[in-house]
Amino acid sequence: MWGRSLWDDDTLVTEIRKGNKDALAYLYEGNYAAIKSYILKNSGGIDDVDDILQDAVVAVWQKVAHPEFELTAKLSTFLFAIAKNLWLKALNKAKRTEAMEDHHEYRAISTAPHIESKDLQIVVQYMDKLGDTCKRLLHLFYFEEQDMKEIAVQLSFANSDTAKAKKYQCFKKLEQLVKAHFNKSDFIG
Repeated sequence: MWGRSLWDDDTLVTEIRKGNKDALAYLYEGNYAAIKSYILKNSGGIDDVDDILQDAVVAVWQKVAHPEFELTAKLSTFLFAIAKNLWLKALNKAKRTEAMEDHHEYRAISTAPHIESKDLQIVVQYMDKLGDTCKRLLHLFYFEEQDMKEIAVQLSFANSDTAKAKKYQCFKKLEQLVKAHFNKSDFIG
């Protein structure tokens, strides 16, 4: 096999089209530092770098696979532009997720003294009607008081933002189930 140092952009495109995984690895490794620097300077963490760069390399691979693809800039510039757009989308999504957070963001139900045990039993009963992922996520957050990073790891989510968005969806689902069977006055003494 020939050395990677000989891989110019045209050769990389050809090798990627052939399905050469070494070419994708070369593209990833050769652009890691620049994309890492960009993401870390723009509110990201090291985990974000890996996620965004992997997604960007996959996007390049998919685009290059099309026969009509024509490289009009340096491949590294093309990859960087894709990574930058992916990161900006991730930041915007995180902002929307933060905006969705509402009154239920307090730490744990168990620390709220005003919640009666009967009310808590009702909530737990309706949590059983949620899917396993939602049930586990809400339990980890509200009862075990874990933060979103810990939950993301335990439930194999991409990152804490994904866990936060999923928690919001699960909470809303739980809220709909409870509201469908009870009125506010049922919980207020």
